[in-house]
Order: sequence, then structure tokens, then C-alpha cells
Amino acid sequence: MQGLTTGCGLANLTLPSLCQTYRLLHCTQPVAARKWKYHPERDLTPPEQFTNTNQPPDRHRLPIFPRTPNIWVSGGIKPPRQTKELWRMMGEEKVHNDLQLEQYGIVALTGGMLKHKHFEVLRMGVGRHVKPNESFSMYRVDAPYKPITDHGFGKRMGGGKGTIDGYGTPVRAGRVILEVGGKLVWKEVRPWLHTIAQKMPFECIAVNMEMLRKLKEEEARLLVTNKNPISFEWLVRNNMLNCQSKLSEYDQRWFGKFVYKDRELNKKWQLVTKAKYKGGN
Repeated sequence: MQGLTTGCGLANLTLPSLCQTYRLLHCTQPVAARKWKYHPERDLTPPEQFTNTNQPPDRHRLPIFPRTPNIWVSGGIKPPRQTKELWRMMGEEKVHNDLQLEQYGIVALTGGMLKHKHFEVLRMGVGRHVKPNESFSMYRVDAPYKPITDHGFGKRMGGGKGTIDGYGTPVRAGRVILEVGGKLVWKEVRPWLHTIAQKMPFECIAVNMEMLRKLKEEEARLLVTNKNPISFEWLVRNNMLNCQSKLSEYDQRWFGKFVYKDRELNKKWQLVTKAKYKGGN
């Protein structure tokens, strides 16, 4: 048996060596099993107990907002035309800046205007992932109510105030736009919630309750440990070199924060994220 050969193209292969070669090629452990053995999370642990999982009484998906407010649809009253009122998008949100469900949501980093098409992006994007009796979502902003006028493309200048082209909802920095709750974990919510946040007309971020708490704590810590007492707010409050006579009312109210798009203090939690304006100024 030691000198028995196969008699084929493989020269001088003994029977024991041939059997050993066959065993190595065809009897090894499956690749998937080897990978699972060294998987970093092979000892799976159940997620924490879910809270605030009660479904809304009406529906689990986001509602459909009308393109025009219902008060003007009947036609009995002519809708008024307003000015731009850019101050509604300046400054920092002080009220709706926390998650009520204490789970997940989308927060605006800068101010901007949400139109009807943006609400449709939110509704269709979130509606694909929430399931009945398991998860739900809700808006934290109002339906479009502010009229937006436009003269149209290719029109001559003048002619008075333009006609109403649509309606929008002004949003300030730090405002919670929507929330997602239910029996969900952050690892499965984060990918599609981040994708939806990138489609907004202004910069947004997808956060959970723990991230939101850490961002606020880190920003407060940086302000307390700052060793430079001279800041823009300190200069304005003390009216150094009579600067209040040259500054606008917005600078005296918000001290340069969330007002100018070409400044470093335009974004929420900028001290923590170290983000800067991408323009040339």
C-alpha cells in the first residue's frame, strides 16, 4: 500500500497522501462558520427595553399636508401676500429643541424654509420604513402656512408685488423637524434617517436622545472652560468702541450667531463639530 500509485496524470501520489489531499479540499469547515466564529458580536445580547411605543390613535405614518392652507382653499377670502420676513429663519430655536419621545429624530443645524415638496420627501422617505404596530413617526413643525410670492421666469421688472407661488414653513437652527418612535434600535434607523436628513434644503442631522444630550453637554463644557473672556457677545454687551451704533438689531439680539451664512457661528453645535463655511469668505 505504501508504493501504490494512482496511475493517472498525478505522478507518484500514494493512497494516504491522496486521501489527505481530498479531505483538505472538501471536508474543511464552512467559510461562513469560520467568519461567525470570529465575529465581534457573536454573543448577541437583546436590546434594551423600548419606551414610548404607544401607537398614535389615527395612523403610524406621517400625514399628508395640503399644498395650500385649508382656510384659503374655499376661495371666500383672498389670501394675503406678505414680506419675506427672513428674521423667522434667523436665531436659535428655544422651544422645540428636544425629543419628546426620547428616541430618534432629525434636527436642523441652520435656518431655512420647508416647502410642500420637502414635506413630501419626508413623508415618503419615512413611510417606507415604519411598520404598523411596531414603529411610527410624527412631525414637530407646522404645515406650510407662510405665502411665498414670485414674479415667474422671464417677466419684466416692476408690476407690484408678485403672485403667491406656494407656501412654506420657516425653521430656525436647533429645531426638531420630525421624530421616529416605536420598537426600533438606532443601528437600523440611522442609515435611512441620515439619508432623509441629507435631502433637506438646509443642513440637518439625524440624532438619538443620547447623541443630543452629549452635544448639549459638550457645548456647555466648552463655553465654561473657555479661557478667553473676550468674545463677540462680550464686545456687543459692553458697547466697546460704540459698536452698537454700527451693528444691526439681529447682531444685538443673537450676537452674530445663526444670522450670516458666511460666518463660523452659523451652525448649531459648531464648537463641538468644528464645521466651517465652505465658501470663499
